[in-house]
Amino acid sequence: MEKYVPRVREAAIPEDGGWAELSGEQVLILSVPEWEGLVDRSAEGYRYVWMYDRQADAYLFCFRLEDGTERALAFAKDHGGLLLRDERIQGTFALLVTARPLAAVEDDTPMLLLRGITLKRHPKAGW
Repeated sequence: MEKYVPRVREAAIPEDGGWAELSGEQVLILSVPEWEGLVDRSAEGYRYVWMYDRQADAYLFCFRLEDGTERALAFAKDHGGLLLRDERIQGTFALLVTARPLAAVEDDTPMLLLRGITLKRHPKAGW
């Protein structure tokens, strides 16, 4: 399988986030309001890569869905990056993204589920 090289030029910043355990899997749940039209798509066959932006001191999670749609999430050190310092990030985890505020999520809320994610820390990040 060829390496995924992202072509996205901007990243969304999650408005809210938190960790949960669903069916024994660690899941990072994020609210990204500008992704309203994306969260109801299938993530089967998606590809991802983590990048580190030294200038912004942020990790970037870039992914491409099977239909070619690409997006990125920015986790700045003192903002969303706090979620990446949680001990649950050590193993494999999933991302669950909704366009609604987390307090308004219900059983029928559309969400994008990205499974099988691991984060290998960048040596220059220091966090």
